[in-house]
Amino acid sequence: MSEVKARANALLQESFGPSAERIRGTLRDLGFSGHAAEAFCALVRVSHATAGDLVLKTGVADSKIYYALDELAEKGLVDGKPKTYRVVPAKEVEIRLSRLVEAEYEKRRAATARLGSLLEPLRAATKSPDTDVAYIVKGLPNVVARAKALISSARKEIVVLAADEGIFRKLEDDLARAARRRIRVRLAVPEIPVTKDLEKAAEIRSIVCECVLVLVDGQQVLTMSRTADGDAYAITSTDPTLVRLGLDYWESPRCCVM
Repeated sequence: MSEVKARANALLQESFGPSAERIRGTLRDLGFSGHAAEAFCALVRVSHATAGDLVLKTGVADSKIYYALDELAEKGLVDGKPKTYRVVPAKEVEIRLSRLVEAEYEKRRAATARLGSLLEPLRAATKSPDTDVAYIVKGLPNVVARAKALISSARKEIVVLAADEGIFRKLEDDLARAARRRIRVRLAVPEIPVTKDLEKAAEIRSIVCECVLVLVDGQQVLTMSRTADGDAYAITSTDPTLVRLGLDYWESPRCCVM
């Protein structure tokens, strides 16, 4: 019986070889270190293991194995007591890796939007070097798209004053996503309901003036106006004076009240 069991285990290990290589390669593609990928592949073959067990199974030095396990634990693929580790269920691995990929995508998308927002004023200044760093965005869809890009580009703080509920609703989901990224959101809107996530995370005031502006990281400001036919245009700028004026609106009791 012991020989049969040993043979079965040997066959199982042989069949796992190609799969382990693919798992290892996939983890590397997802940004995991080689040691973390080796430790993960070793752990999926057993119900649990100690760091010492994994040193023997992987050949990773004992001075490195804890870094590998910490990496796996930080990303949610491994849990257990300090001396015993196990891989979380396969479905949970998939869910947690998907979240990591989505977070990385969101980070890169925000960086791309931020770069675009930073480049546009510079391009405008290059075309008209004698004018201030400000330019006009025409048309409601373009104004909303620019406001969304600014919100996505935020790294620290967003201030939004939106007397126009329709405009606010177009930006509401973007603001909630920013709040989930731990961006500080300060929001002034009419007495209207907002999403629960935003209500919980944002500093919300009531707006008493007729204005729409988006201010990001104390560096970029967008102010929007409606036209007589219901369309819109906006002025966006990195000029420090205009940015300061935007902050003054937020702080003024004539525009926003607690």
